[in-house]
Amino acid sequence: MPKNKDNKDLITGDKTELQEVLEKIPDDLLIEAVVSRIQKEPSVEIKKVVRQVTESSFSGPIPPPKMLGEYDSVQNGLADRIVSMAESQQSHRQELEKKSVNAAIATESRGQNYALIVSVLIIAGSLYLISSGKQIAGTLLAGSTLLGLAYLFIRGRKRKADEPSDED
Repeated sequence: MPKNKDNKDLITGDKTELQEVLEKIPDDLLIEAVVSRIQKEPSVEIKKVVRQVTESSFSGPIPPPKMLGEYDSVQNGLADRIVSMAESQQSHRQELEKKSVNAAIATESRGQNYALIVSVLIIAGSLYLISSGKQIAGTLLAGSTLLGLAYLFIRGRKRKADEPSDED
């Protein structure tokens, strides 16, 4: 064993002089020295330590079956509770989507009904104007109303065609 000036063992102890010297040497020089020593002495074996890290993940409300089994090993019945929680969450989400669709349908239907009422009133008003001798005013009122309705109808159709669908 190598000894220092005080005839003490260099390898044993908390922080030896050899360790302090080795820490001062750059890593690339140490690696070169080890490689050259191995090339000179083929009987020296190097054990390579490989650290393997395994990471797993899942997406969705329900974990994979293996993980569910692990939950059950922590507390009996925990896997059933997780599955029932996911089922209730799914039914809640479906109920919200159904309400949202029904509300959109009702809003669109109400808008169409109001548009029909306003259109009928304006056309009735323009017919009254025409029958009372004010043909220009009645014609302008009816014509502008019909043009506006046609514009809104065509624009609404184009906007729906331009919107991306769920299938896209």
